[in-house]
Amino acid sequence: MNLKKQLFFRILFVAVLCLASSAFYVLYQTDQQAISEANFTADRIEKQVNSQLLQMFTRHDLSRTFPNTELWPDINSVSGSCIQFLSRSENRRRNLCQQIIEAERTWPAWFGNLYQQIFSPDFEIQKNISFNIMTYGSILVTLNTRIETARAWNNLQAIIGVLFASIFAVCILVYFTINRLLKPAQIIITGLERMRNGHLDTRLPPFNIKEWKQTSDAINALASSQEQAIADNKRIALKLMNIQEEDHRYIARELHDEFGQCLAGINAITASINQTATTQCPELVPEIKTISPITRHMMDVLRSMLRRLRPAEVDDVGLSQSLNNLVLNWNKQSNGQTRYQLNINGNIDALPEPLPVNMYRIVQECLTNIAKHANASHATVLVHYQAGKHIQLKISDDGIAKVDGFDNTLGVGLLGIRERVIALGGQLVLSPRETGGLTITITIPDIPEEKNTNE
Repeated sequence: MNLKKQLFFRILFVAVLCLASSAFYVLYQTDQQAISEANFTADRIEKQVNSQLLQMFTRHDLSRTFPNTELWPDINSVSGSCIQFLSRSENRRRNLCQQIIEAERTWPAWFGNLYQQIFSPDFEIQKNISFNIMTYGSILVTLNTRIETARAWNNLQAIIGVLFASIFAVCILVYFTINRLLKPAQIIITGLERMRNGHLDTRLPPFNIKEWKQTSDAINALASSQEQAIADNKRIALKLMNIQEEDHRYIARELHDEFGQCLAGINAITASINQTATTQCPELVPEIKTISPITRHMMDVLRSMLRRLRPAEVDDVGLSQSLNNLVLNWNKQSNGQTRYQLNINGNIDALPEPLPVNMYRIVQECLTNIAKHANASHATVLVHYQAGKHIQLKISDDGIAKVDGFDNTLGVGLLGIRERVIALGGQLVLSPRETGGLTITITIPDIPEEKNTNE
């Protein structure tokens, strides 16, 4: 449950609690008022009876009826109550009960039962009548249960209606207030989701509420620092890649110039020795002929190392021809087990440095992974270049590899590809094919010429 709903239901719970408390208070006050009125009536009757006794004994007038109930209707202030006089021997009883026509029951049965269990709608109060140390009887005032229950229900309806309308209005107001106050939270969550998806250039707007504004400023500052750190890491990684390529170029050139020339010299000397030995020492010719296969093998190893260190054809013939040669070589090596296909859209030979050699390395590593792990019968390399926008590379196969296999662990080859892509400011996405196999989609933004530096 979200925060808005939690706050709303908690406020609603408090409102219902207040409503229940108010209802109980109203019923309690109604009951206390009835008891108070009964006490007040009993006190007045007691005073009237004592006054009548005083007059009877001071005037020695015993002809009047005692007690005089004709005066009680003017005293009784409790609607529907019953006033009784009980003599000391209880053989003489006088009573005056309000003759009120009781209407039909208007309250629910559950309310009547609950009210009678909690409160005292049938309350009785008794006052002893004494004069000159002699007790003449007692006054008993009894409340009418139906009248008191009806009055409590009417009072409850009146106050509950007002309270319910007020609480309903407050809940509506609170809901819209909470909705407005928590609106920045949704904006912050949306911004954080975008940042988590890699859009660190997202910035949260300033808010009027102090706490939200502080949160927004802190998140924006964190995003700025992370964006700067990632940009610095990309620049460092790109610089390291360029340095590495320069080192590879230097080592390749030294191997080609020094080691290659030495092997060529060995071949030349071997040929001369072989010619001399043929005429002067024929028994040495078989041993001399064993040198040539060794030098040829060393030359093949050297060429392979040079291709791995620095694909010279990228500098000499361009990226498109280098990729064609790479795919052609893989088709030759596969002996028909895997058919490799290359499609190029756009003038990729116009790519600025360091994109060409890195694109070549990425394709090279992907094809190596397909050959080693995919067990595919067909692989496709699609290169699409839009000058000034981006270059997109899609490499797909119909092999046995699955995306789940790359969720938790990344091989060295794929990790290297991802590092190159991130350093170039691009994105790498692995997705399964419907017919089986994987598709690697790499999108790298075009690098303007003025930013192509090795600083």
